[in-house]
Amino acid sequence: MKNFKLLSIAISFAVMLAGLSSCNKNGTAKEVDATITFTSVPTGILAYGEPAVIKGNVTCDQAVTGYCLTGMKKEDESYTAVGEEQTFDAGEGGNFELSFFPDNDGITDIEFKAMFGEKYKTEYISISGVEGSAEGSAYLNDQVVLYADTLVWNHENHPDVYQNENTGAGSDTKSFFSIHGVNIGGNVEHMLSLDEMRSVDGLNGSFCFLNCLQNTSNNAYIGSQRGYMFSSLKHSSLAGGTTGRQCDAYEVDGHAINDDNIDYTEFKIIAGSWTGEAYDAAHRERFEFVDSLFCTIKDDTSSVGRMRAFYALSQVQQKLDNATLGVTDNPTSLGSKTYARRYTNAGSSSKSELQENFRAGDYIILRSKRGTTDNPKYYYGIMQIVQIYDDSGDFADFNGLSKLDPDKATGLFLKPLILDVKTQTEF
Repeated sequence: MKNFKLLSIAISFAVMLAGLSSCNKNGTAKEVDATITFTSVPTGILAYGEPAVIKGNVTCDQAVTGYCLTGMKKEDESYTAVGEEQTFDAGEGGNFELSFFPDNDGITDIEFKAMFGEKYKTEYISISGVEGSAEGSAYLNDQVVLYADTLVWNHENHPDVYQNENTGAGSDTKSFFSIHGVNIGGNVEHMLSLDEMRSVDGLNGSFCFLNCLQNTSNNAYIGSQRGYMFSSLKHSSLAGGTTGRQCDAYEVDGHAINDDNIDYTEFKIIAGSWTGEAYDAAHRERFEFVDSLFCTIKDDTSSVGRMRAFYALSQVQQKLDNATLGVTDNPTSLGSKTYARRYTNAGSSSKSELQENFRAGDYIILRSKRGTTDNPKYYYGIMQIVQIYDDSGDFADFNGLSKLDPDKATGLFLKPLILDVKTQTEF
């Protein structure tokens, strides 16, 4: 596996983080006697949404409290702000290395403001312009809460109650997630119920969180697999024999999750050092890369904050999955799957040793495939398992092997899973 050069990727991301300083536009701030010396500035035409690094130092008898960069348009001798303020922490010693994100194609200059409490010193950096446009945005939420839903009744699993085909109950349990968002009643939602997914015929649905226990069309227990898992919404995955959510895939009153509408999503588990021998040098390097990258992305939901996050998450493709970019010289590939199981071989009929795959604190990379077969477009995300229900008391011995007890596993339904999700999105 390729070296990921972790320190260079934690990149100027440390310096890209939004700081606590303010550009102070209220008119009370005053210029301070200070000298700003640039050792490296962007020149020429900048790429929209990609970082342009500014380096240098500030000399002053007062301590720098922060920095503020703003894209400006110069007309005659007047500057007009056309971009959002981008603020940064001061760092130490008056030295700075800041990443400016061009966020407007009308920018001709970058206003550089060193802040000294309520005072400031301003310089302007001239560029030749900005080209390109934003490729997407980002969804940032450290409190995504999902629940594994119980069996939803319908004609297949309860024909005595629902006697006509394609009739059944609904569910308002938030067990589904959409990376790109679903318009429900005029609002863009990311945590969704079966009722909401059916109402849009699966449009933009990315995955389901579930408790694998039964075939929910005939109520038979699934033998080899059991327990929590994530599944893509493709019919063959969701209604698969070792997934068991046939009741979610079932058409009711003319509506169902349609393969043509879903967001095709795959998963790659990035587990930590608890895995023991499996945590070899390659796995450690990959985990540290993902962990470092994830921690640099702050929950800044401003347009510039989302732009920074979108760019940061593009590093997943460039470092871990660059075969999708057409790289042929020692390419990298995630090797992602359409599901991610908490355990493998946890079913009581499995004759193989149970394997734990993820636990709280671990990461799962999301890869959303959009576009066309000939011209696919990939979007990447990372979700961290913040809290997952403790199922350690639900195991029993089956023929000398530890497995999830089917009776106790019924207690895994409707327990909250908490995720911290940072993902690229379409607009």
